[in-house]
Amino acid sequence: MRLRAVALLVATLTTLLTVAVLTGYRNDQQVIRWFPGTGIAGKLDVRGAQPAYLAIENETTGAAATVAVLADGAFIAPLDPGTYRLQPAGDARSVEVLVPDGHCVDLVLDFRIPMLVLSVPGEGPPVPWPA
Repeated sequence: MRLRAVALLVATLTTLLTVAVLTGYRNDQQVIRWFPGTGIAGKLDVRGAQPAYLAIENETTGAAATVAVLADGAFIAPLDPGTYRLQPAGDARSVEVLVPDGHCVDLVLDFRIPMLVLSVPGEGPPVPWPA
């Protein structure tokens, strides 16, 4: 009886935590400022204050640029098609993002978890995956 109660409590807590996380990501998806064209539009989730900028490096050419990060974590980076490495100011972790031809990649990047970055699509179900 006691084991069953603990199992039920753990299952309920896990379900509530999952719903809370997915609801938070769904709210983040509504903050993304999409634009027509090729590039990246997204939102950063970080602990503490938002970084002032996001460093972007083209993996093929090595060209580097920075884009401003707004107070709510949103950023817009019009870019040519290719593979880019994104790194928030003051964070050693980075994320590789593929920008296809003629598309704006919409995503949420979660840097709140130590040693791991989660990526959430900007549209559709907010299912995170390791970036």
